[in-house]
Amino acid sequence: MSPRVLLMLGSNVDAEQQLDAAMRLLDGQFGVIQRSGRHWTPAAGSTDAPAYLNQAVVIRSKLDRVRLRERLRAVESQLGRRRPSPEPGLCPIDIDAVGRWLPEFEVWDTKSYTAQYAQLPLRDIAPEGI
Repeated sequence: MSPRVLLMLGSNVDAEQQLDAAMRLLDGQFGVIQRSGRHWTPAAGSTDAPAYLNQAVVIRSKLDRVRLRERLRAVESQLGRRRPSPEPGLCPIDIDAVGRWLPEFEVWDTKSYTAQYAQLPLRDIAPEGI
């Protein structure tokens, strides 16, 4: 069985629809096995940007970190994400691979794992902590 991988999703442009679309794409490509509730948080580092809607998701994937990131970037592109952003402060979708269980949890993205916006979704996924 493929390892479980923890993702953090966020959007501040048509956020509900973007997260719904991302979930459909992720489920089709990987299979979503767990998802948190959705939580609104202020945009990090910017008081002018709209708030983000965030959600944690667990998928199964055998892909290594680099290949998984490429696939996640492709999903972001499908949903309208451009790098660099033509409109700073606005993000249609952001998908970060936070880490995976092998069987212990291995953190890949410390920034996403410890960020304030991730704490409520992470508690939904693992109330006892990861």
